[in-house]
Amino acid sequence: MIFVFFQCFMKAFKAAKNRGKKVTLVDKANVLESSRLWRKVVGELAKEYKDITLDYLFVDNAAMQLILNPKQFDVILTENMFGDIISDEASVIGGSIGLLASASVGEKYALFEPIHGSYPQATGKGIANPIASILSAAMLLDHFKLFDEANLIRKAVDKSLKLEITTPDLNTNTDMVTTSKVGDFIEDFILNPTDTNFNYTNIHLGQSTII
Repeated sequence: MIFVFFQCFMKAFKAAKNRGKKVTLVDKANVLESSRLWRKVVGELAKEYKDITLDYLFVDNAAMQLILNPKQFDVILTENMFGDIISDEASVIGGSIGLLASASVGEKYALFEPIHGSYPQATGKGIANPIASILSAAMLLDHFKLFDEANLIRKAVDKSLKLEITTPDLNTNTDMVTTSKVGDFIEDFILNPTDTNFNYTNIHLGQSTII
């Protein structure tokens, strides 16, 4: 079991090397013996990554800090229950649980999916936010070192958010923007990233093109 945890710890530090070079270990070491073991092992591993800053936070403080100053975090390393709680909290800060992608990465296989579960209540209504699924695809491309392609997807998503081409969970406008229209717009932007004929105030959503 320790070996499995150790592999998880290593992935956190490796991920931080390509990001902001900071790992925050979120635990409850003031109460749980298992958390104290985590701190001991992670502290030893951190010595091998001298360019990475290691920070420690109790989970209750981490939950507060995530709201007060989310930009202080880069890679959060925590156990399943704490991670499940603070990832849902993070989704509210962003505005919708439909925005957050996730990855479960093993030594041989990896799974990329939104942090949320299924949404059967939205079947056929066109109200489900597709962005978390789309950003999960971007993470998959990162995994295969296709960074330019992944960044293009993220740029397209950023543009859809900027122009408020979003589903009702993020858009309070009276005009209905459906799941498929959001996807069509993002697809069109990816296929035409160098198009300079942008008019940000006139969007023809029927064809998902900027005119």
